[in-house]
Amino acid sequence: MKHTRRKNRQSGMALLMVIGVVSLLVAIVISLRTSSEATWDENTLSRMRFQARLLAESGANLALHPAIEPGDPVLRQDFEDGRSFEVTIKTEGGRILVNNLADEDTLTGVTELFIRWGLDATTAAIAAESLADWIDTDSEPRSNGAEKPFYTALEHPEFPTNDAFSNLETMLLVRGMDEVARIQPLWRDYFTIYGDGLLDLNSAAPEVLEAFLGITRDAALNFVSAKKGADGMEGTPDDEIITDSGTVQQLLGISESDWTEKSDAITLEGSLRRIESVGRVGEHKVRLIVLSDVTDNDEELASPVARFTE
Repeated sequence: MKHTRRKNRQSGMALLMVIGVVSLLVAIVISLRTSSEATWDENTLSRMRFQARLLAESGANLALHPAIEPGDPVLRQDFEDGRSFEVTIKTEGGRILVNNLADEDTLTGVTELFIRWGLDATTAAIAAESLADWIDTDSEPRSNGAEKPFYTALEHPEFPTNDAFSNLETMLLVRGMDEVARIQPLWRDYFTIYGDGLLDLNSAAPEVLEAFLGITRDAALNFVSAKKGADGMEGTPDDEIITDSGTVQQLLGISESDWTEKSDAITLEGSLRRIESVGRVGEHKVRLIVLSDVTDNDEELASPVARFTE
C-alpha cells in the first residue's frame, strides 16, 4: 500500500512536469508566431515604404528633364494596387532665404509676415531681429534681438553661432521662434537655406507677397489666381508663369516707383527649381524634395543641388 501511494505520487509529479513542459512549448510556439507576424508586418511596411520611395524617385527624375514643364500631365500617374506618384514644380525662390535676414528689407518683410500670421508687432520684431542677430558677425544685439548675454542667461553660452543656418530646425533655438511655431506650425514651408535670396513672385505664397511688397490681401490673391489659369487649380497644364513686369505690376497694384525700389530684391523666374515628388503605395507615402539649377538645355537633365525627404 505504501509502495502504491509513492508510485501514485511519482506518477502525479510526472504528469505535472509533462503539463508544465507542454504549456511551455505552447507558450514558445505562440511567442514565435506573434514574433513572426510582427516581423512579417514590419517587412511588409518596409517594402511599401521602399516602393513609395522608388515611385517618388521616378517622379523626380521625370521632372528633372528640361522638356518637362510645371503642370505637365506626365507628372501625375496612377498605377494598379493603389500605387501612384505626383510631382509639383516651383522654384525655391518662392521661399525666404533665412540667411539673408541681415538685409534690412528682408528683415522688414519677415517681421511683417510674422504679424500677418497673428503675432503682435513686438513679438514679431523679437523673433525676426533675433534671427538676424543669430547670423550676423557682430555681438551687438538689435533693439529687439538677442546676442550672447541673452542665451548665456538661459545657460546656453554657445549661442548664437553668428554664422549661417545650415538647416531650418536650428531656427527653433532662436529667441521668439517658439511663438512663431506656435501660431504657424507650417512656418518651415516659408523659409529656405538655398538660393540667391531673390524672391520669386511666381512661386511665393500670398502672405509673403503681402509682407514683402506691402500690397493688400486681395491684390496678392488676384495675382495668384491669374497664375492658376482658367481651371483655378495649381499644378495643372494651364498654369502660367507671368514674366511681363507690366502685367505683374498691374495685377499686384504696384506703382512704377515702388516696383523700381523693390526690383533688386525680386525676380519673376527663380534660378533654383524645387521639385516635390510624392510616391504613394496604399496609405504609405514618401515625399522627396530635389533642388536643381534651372537649365535651358533641351537634352541634358538638370543638375541636382540638394535632395532630401520629408
